Amino acid sequence: MRVISFSIAKPSRQKRPMIYARLSLIACFLAAPLPAFADDKPEPQLLGPEYCFPTEDIRESLAAFDGLKPEKRDIVGPDMAMTIELEDGEIMPERVELRDGDTVRPLLFDAYNRSIRLPSLVQSGSNEAKICVIDPAREGRFFESVGYNLNFGMGVRFKTTPGTHSLEQIEKGLKDGRSHYKKMAGAMGFMVPKFTHIAVAGRDKANPPVVFATLKGQDLGEPDFELYDGARMIDIDTLEEMGADGVRIAGDYYRMSPSPDAKTVAKFSGG
Repeated sequence: MRVISFSIAKPSRQKRPMIYARLSLIACFLAAPLPAFADDKPEPQLLGPEYCFPTEDIRESLAAFDGLKPEKRDIVGPDMAMTIELEDGEIMPERVELRDGDTVRPLLFDAYNRSIRLPSLVQSGSNEAKICVIDPAREGRFFESVGYNLNFGMGVRFKTTPGTHSLEQIEKGLKDGRSHYKKMAGAMGFMVPKFTHIAVAGRDKANPPVVFATLKGQDLGEPDFELYDGARMIDIDTLEEMGADGVRIAGDYYRMSPSPDAKTVAKFSGG
């Protein structure tokens, strides 16, 4: 699914990367506070062998959910991922690290989509923690021609993916997920639509995981679904009409998120 993403484009006069916001899914598009790491018109600068940027804004974004009651956070939770999007002919940086004082932790990207989930990594660190891109092969380039975007996407996902989910758990996750997005939206939270669907995505956007309706552990068949931006979107009403008490998701990896219908997502995300 589409999510908020912050694309690093070029450094400010303080030699920190600029983070641009592309607001695209549900409540997050509603002018929620977003990081701003640069002046409007930074002077052109050359890349060194590495550059770093603070994680404080990421931590603050994740901390917004701390005010939710524990019972609102037991099934779903905020999910932030960092993704490197390469331009044609470009190669990955040599490595990316999370540095916090004397502690250095390599950030290992998923080979399928060049992404890594950040919440636990960043939340466990201090306000002085920073993410550093070590990239000597690009030293001497202007930042405007760095050859990739470093994106941060935030959404809400079901916290565990055991392959099966009860309808009772899903319905609670939809309700609690809406509370999370209202937190993201702040004062504009009243505009967050009702969540009626689960959105199931995998590593391959062209082939999202197959979802089966189940009753007492037995497959009833595939429910009707919509496809949107690499996710299979299933209406909870459809599951209830089939007499299902849960779902089974095929494959060894998937991400499941609470969502409104595809038409509503497209309306709010501009696509």
